Amino acid sequence: MANRGDASLALKAEGGAPPLTWMVNGAPVGEPNLRRQSSWAPDGAGFARVSVMDAKGATDSVLVRLE
Repeated sequence: MANRGDASLALKAEGGAPPLTWMVNGAPVGEPNLRRQSSWAPDGAGFARVSVMDAKGATDSVLVRLE
């Protein structure tokens, strides 16, 4: 059985003005950067709101269920 503690979720965005800021449940994930992708290592199962904000303040988010 794989160790789920080492799993990460790929975060990818299209559009927007870089740098992009990624957030999970309102907390920043890493530093804002020019890349349109990042990753996040969840701390367990449940629901999480993943959001991204661009340099102009435009945001989008999605609710994900982690098992």
